[in-house]
Amino acid sequence: MARLAAIVTVILSIVSVGAWLAGYPHMANVLASFFGLDWVKPYHTVKFVYFVPVIADRGTMIMISGAIVAAMVPVYFYARQRYTELRMFEEQLIEFLLILPGMLAASPSTADALLRTARMLRPPFNSYVERMARIYASTGDLERAFNEAFTAAPSKVRILARSVVTAAKTGGHIHIVLSKVAAYADASRRLVGLAEARLSEYKMIAGLAAVAYALTAGVTVALVAQATAVPLPGMTTRIDTGVLAGLYFYSLIMIVVASSIVIARVVYGYIALASKYIAMLLPLSLAVYLAAPIIIF
Repeated sequence: MARLAAIVTVILSIVSVGAWLAGYPHMANVLASFFGLDWVKPYHTVKFVYFVPVIADRGTMIMISGAIVAAMVPVYFYARQRYTELRMFEEQLIEFLLILPGMLAASPSTADALLRTARMLRPPFNSYVERMARIYASTGDLERAFNEAFTAAPSKVRILARSVVTAAKTGGHIHIVLSKVAAYADASRRLVGLAEARLSEYKMIAGLAAVAYALTAGVTVALVAQATAVPLPGMTTRIDTGVLAGLYFYSLIMIVVASSIVIARVVYGYIALASKYIAMLLPLSLAVYLAAPIIIF
């Protein structure tokens, strides 16, 4: 199921990018016609700097940025769903570890205890436990049943859930082993939640850093354009402001991506959520970058 969802996400991203690239030129023509904003049109001006293609017009920058955002939106919805499932898995794992010892004491067999425990859990974790119970009932091998049932579970959950197999080898100490693992899992989950709350304020700092860079880059390009508008005595070559703007545009994308990855990794511990901040920060930073000359001058 997870693999199918990932494939669907990739397809949606490709379709979204294609729709944006096909639709933006028409949208830009409408904006140019009604508001006189000819610069939003993508002229596909590309210049080469040491064999590296550099986008040199603002309309194409907007089109490329929009394509990146269009690709990130489906990825974000997929990542958010996976992150929510991971948190649910961790909560249900704790319930599983606390319920199972009592069920083992009251059930005639381990397979029956696992089935009873599965009925008391919520989806999607209950399906893993139920599958494990059925495999164990047919094979009699608890470790094999666990490996086959939990092969698609998140790695952190799989590591902690393996304590069931370990506890089964301890004889009469299964309650002690599972209660200790449940306490550790609960403490770990609470610690992650506390860390998220404390680190959430750094999201704004990282976002403002990207916006500040965009403002600085936009002002720099505008100042260079004004300085080179009139050739100075002794100046033999002119700075190509289009190339300069394109290079700053590339660096802006890198800053936004790096900031988004830092936010997702440090705050949430899940890099795929960087797609959310790329989709938010890139349009904002690009708007500041392109509007900086108007704001300043």
